Amino acid sequence: AEPDAPDVFRYISEEPATIRARCIFCKISDGVIKPGGMSNPKEFIFENDRIVAFDDMAPGAVSHFLVIPKQHLKNCWSLTPELLDEMETVVQDLLQQRNPEGENSTTMIFIRPPFNSVYHVHLHVMVLPLTDSIWNPRRLGFACSWFHITPDQLREYWRKELRKEDLE
Repeated sequence: AEPDAPDVFRYISEEPATIRARCIFCKISDGVIKPGGMSNPKEFIFENDRIVAFDDMAPGAVSHFLVIPKQHLKNCWSLTPELLDEMETVVQDLLQQRNPEGENSTTMIFIRPPFNSVYHVHLHVMVLPLTDSIWNPRRLGFACSWFHITPDQLREYWRKELRKEDLE
């Protein structure tokens, strides 16, 4: 691969200076490559100045899309409450199109670090049921709360951290 080729890489400590050139989701949000890859290029299902959304290239549910910030943020712990609220507003608008009657339940999750496959925060939104095989390890990540965190759980974590700071 070329040195600038986007890839799925992990970094433990400092964010590399070349992050935007290396991160697949940065390349997608910058419009350098299309979601879905070269073999099955897709368009964004939503875009504004801070967020993009696109269909997952390997859907694990009847409808499965990702909502990501354009700014590179390593994982869900890097989000701000304002950006999370904005991402959820995008989700609600898209679900009105994809599940207008609300007949199928939906789930929204971030894969918990270090289990996330791409080190750029991305919110999985799935209209159930899950379609991955029961033996697919990804299904475990979607179904087992040990591997994921919901937006509401993230907010609860923030509230607890704020209470701890108030006590100190």
